[in-house]
Amino acid sequence: MQGTTDEERLAIALVMKRLGQTMELIGWDKRLSDLTETDVTALIEEVLEGYSAEMSRIAKSQGVPF
Repeated sequence: MQGTTDEERLAIALVMKRLGQTMELIGWDKRLSDLTETDVTALIEEVLEGYSAEMSRIAKSQGVPF
């Protein structure tokens, strides 16, 4: 992403933990090409849900009604 804000970079960093937890369930030894559709869907959902939740939390902590 070009021109990301500090808040966006923070949210991305925080989402990595959620993504790591999902990868623990899937298995770190799998190549991306070996993932099932269900595995990829789970990863995408974690990223989208996590990013949205973290951005909302960050905005609230800064007093932005979101």
